[in-house]
Amino acid sequence: MLWGGILDLSTVDFPGKLCSVIFFAGCPFRCPYCQNYRLLVGGVEVSVDEIVAEVKKNFLIDGVCFTGGEPLAQNLDELTELIKRLKDLGFAVKIDTNGYYPDKLAKILDLIDYVAMDFKTIPQRYAELTGKKDSAERVLESLRILTNSGVDYEIRTTVVPTIIDRAEIEKMAKLLSEFGVKRFVLQQFRNEDVLDERLRQVEPYPKDYLFELGKLAKGHIPKVLVRCEGEEEV
Repeated sequence: MLWGGILDLSTVDFPGKLCSVIFFAGCPFRCPYCQNYRLLVGGVEVSVDEIVAEVKKNFLIDGVCFTGGEPLAQNLDELTELIKRLKDLGFAVKIDTNGYYPDKLAKILDLIDYVAMDFKTIPQRYAELTGKKDSAERVLESLRILTNSGVDYEIRTTVVPTIIDRAEIEKMAKLLSEFGVKRFVLQQFRNEDVLDERLRQVEPYPKDYLFELGKLAKGHIPKVLVRCEGEEEV
């Protein structure tokens, strides 16, 4: 597996859990506002045993969050073994995913406690934003699988000025409602050290404006949250 590092303790990455965050390297997307772009390639080859041993060092946690990069870019057999090993140790497991691997997602969902899936833009703009022509098709299939699974989840959008605006948020919220999405999170863009250097000069939307967008989305989705120096429900 391609290891990108570990954050020993987090109070914000897994709802209701103290967790360690495992970063995996490798991702098929090239989103211009990515803050973990150093993990898009590279990484260190490690075994499942090595990752489990690293997690076991922390006696305070009750959960583990997989992020990246894109965790589902890893070998499916190794990823499945890792999840089972962590579950056997009593840890809840959350996965952050961009939705590009619906077949893999479907095969591990019954082992996962919580999924946070990105919904980056309207389908018509997905290829432009991610660099993958088939990204919209795959993400919509992942969305279908996830919303039909019974697994606890959230759909989240990073609201990037120059990329996401009011009209897009409403179109996205309408589409998500058609899939039965119940929890939608709007995340504030952070401009420091992102992949596209031009976006480092773009100021994030203020919190008040994110709440305006959240109210717009709440016309279609029951629970909408704004993640901006903490998390608040709209």
